[in-house]
Amino acid sequence: METLGRTFFEDPLYVYIALVFAELVLAAIWYERRSRRWAMLLLAPVVAAGAVFAVSTLVVTDREQILAAAARIARDLEGGSVAAAQEYLDDEYRGVGMDKHGALALGRTAIQTYHIRSIRFTRMNVEVASRRARMRAATIIEIAAREFGSGQAPLVWEVRWIKRKAGWRIIDVEEPQQRLEL
Repeated sequence: METLGRTFFEDPLYVYIALVFAELVLAAIWYERRSRRWAMLLLAPVVAAGAVFAVSTLVVTDREQILAAAARIARDLEGGSVAAAQEYLDDEYRGVGMDKHGALALGRTAIQTYHIRSIRFTRMNVEVASRRARMRAATIIEIAAREFGSGQAPLVWEVRWIKRKAGWRIIDVEEPQQRLEL
């Protein structure tokens, strides 16, 4: 069921490809028969594609919410702020930094020490199970620190999320592993 949801709500490319083939088949049949009925049926794949587009645009899945939150946190860190991280860290957070205030302090220290230029996600995998989710994110962080020089740091993050009334919140982050994950 999750595959169908992801196919229709998040990445409908294969649905569009199937609809193009359906349109080609209908066009071939119409070409042979030249009837009004088959001409009208040519509209069905076009209408279906419009419906799939509307559904995929209007429905925001839990997975998409988590990915958007991670992207927002990354953009905020690039801008030198931990405001988005503060918003998405749960009050019961227990992970790197021990608690929410410790994690935010680590974030502020990292921003000041390493002067983060950019954070690129090279791979993101989100598994949602009811009100909990697990995200594995591979990132390349570009830094420009005087003490350390410029460079890139490939980090892999294990992040656990919990769904609260206010939305998805980070409940735990394991110590990031420094490795390149393709």
